[in-house]
Amino acid sequence: MLSIDNRPSFSHTHRFSFGHAAALPTLALNRLLAYAASSIIGLFLPIFLFDFFHRSFQAVLLFYLVDQLLKLPFYVPGAKIFSKIGLKKSMMIGVLGLSVFYFMFFLLGQNTPVSPFILMGIGLVALMFTSTLYWSPFHIDFAEFSSKEKRGRQISALFVLQHIIGVIGPIVSGALIVLYGYSATFALGFFLVLCSLLPLYFLPAKSVQYEFGYWQSFRELFSKRFRPMSISMMAFGAENTIGILVWPIFLYMLFEGDYLNIGFFSAFIIITTLLFQIFIGKETDKVSAKRMLHIGTGLYALGWVWKGLVQTVTGVFAASTFHSFGSIFLQTPMDALTYEQAADAGHYIDEYTVLREMSLNIGRIFIIIFLLVLNIYLPITVSFFVAAAISLVINRLADTVRT
Repeated sequence: MLSIDNRPSFSHTHRFSFGHAAALPTLALNRLLAYAASSIIGLFLPIFLFDFFHRSFQAVLLFYLVDQLLKLPFYVPGAKIFSKIGLKKSMMIGVLGLSVFYFMFFLLGQNTPVSPFILMGIGLVALMFTSTLYWSPFHIDFAEFSSKEKRGRQISALFVLQHIIGVIGPIVSGALIVLYGYSATFALGFFLVLCSLLPLYFLPAKSVQYEFGYWQSFRELFSKRFRPMSISMMAFGAENTIGILVWPIFLYMLFEGDYLNIGFFSAFIIITTLLFQIFIGKETDKVSAKRMLHIGTGLYALGWVWKGLVQTVTGVFAASTFHSFGSIFLQTPMDALTYEQAADAGHYIDEYTVLREMSLNIGRIFIIIFLLVLNIYLPITVSFFVAAAISLVINRLADTVRT
């Protein structure tokens, strides 16, 4: 059951009143500041670990496997916690967890006398709080604060702003690494994450009541009601992990360790797709999101295949540009459908979002284990073809949508 305090209350405030609408840009500002941090660190974190572990891709995979395995048991306890303390406080704790993660890696880059594995362990525990206490409340709030009629455009607007930030982030990060080392990027990320706390203070204090039990939550993942969403999100989590882990390391090897060129390359890809994102957002509100999702998954899968076939910088740039177009066709309608289904879940909106996060996590665990085995026998580029096949499964999200 959803409830909000008197700043204002949903029970007395129309869904599209000014008080209600003001919460969405506030929530978006929090996300954009945190995204600024991740745009600076996200691309280079797998590369940092790749270097730290003496270019062992297996070790990088094991790090992320520990990260995902640590999170899985705590999604339901996390839901019980944010049911008691409220969504706003829960998100604040999650943001603090991310800041601790970045600070631990800042210390790691400083060569402190503390064991690097202790620093990594503390960082991963802190990141577990972020995953279990931030993301579900964020999605609940976004589903509630966004307009059903304009959700595609609202999501697209958020993505456009993220793309603008994403143009600057990799370049800044590459320059900082070249000039000052990795510690400078982690320090900047730490600062930006702390800044993202401020908008959360102005959000209306809303609470939910998570009603599924611990083992019931795992059973519900494959119930008739939630199965299409769960399978789709598992596929998305698996595919997205390849993009987050494998692609940056592939670029690192392609550019022979030139951090600045990696940053510029990533920025150029974002520039080529920025305006296209606005168009897709508008079309999502006009055309069936289900139909657009089917088109997007096909284009996105072809982009992964193309990435797996090229080995030159020019070829990778062309493939990446096409893949980014496919990503927009996929991501915008997928998120619109997800938030629509979450909002339509009504009383079970919190259960829906928690199961979504659990599904993403399970997909990541399975693909990392698969990559650990695959990498023993085949080069990492083979994973791009695996991502192409997996991305087609995301269509399952549309199975619960009436045509």
